[in-house]
Amino acid sequence: MLEALARAAFEHDVTAIDSRSTGSWGWRFVEASYPFLDVVFGEGSAKPIRLRMDCTDWPEIPPSITLLEVDGSQLGTVPQNSGSVYNQGPFPGTSRPFVCMRGVREYHTLHSPDLWDNYRGQPGMDLGGILFQLWRVWKRGLQ
Repeated sequence: MLEALARAAFEHDVTAIDSRSTGSWGWRFVEASYPFLDVVFGEGSAKPIRLRMDCTDWPEIPPSITLLEVDGSQLGTVPQNSGSVYNQGPFPGTSRPFVCMRGVREYHTLHSPDLWDNYRGQPGMDLGGILFQLWRVWKRGLQ
């Protein structure tokens, strides 16, 4: 995919994320410049988490997500009670915890019959929608 098109799609999705809502949900954006969208969920709560989305070739290819501690170091353990979405791993090739959810590159790599093409462009499968789904699972894991 042409970088200019991917950048435009990324910027469209990022500007569509409502800052008032994200503030009330406890999100803090560390970086939002193509191709990276880096967000902390729940700063000040019991167990905040940081997700760094690599959105290279978005939306042709789903984002790859790296799970981090708030300070940017590698996440040691995934949130409890988060089912299989926040997966302790290790993910093949990285040996790290990973996100395993439709709309995320790691999921579609492991579940190759379930193609990204089946979801791309559907409601909730833009960058904000993917983040919102991940935030809901993370919140559920805190309870």
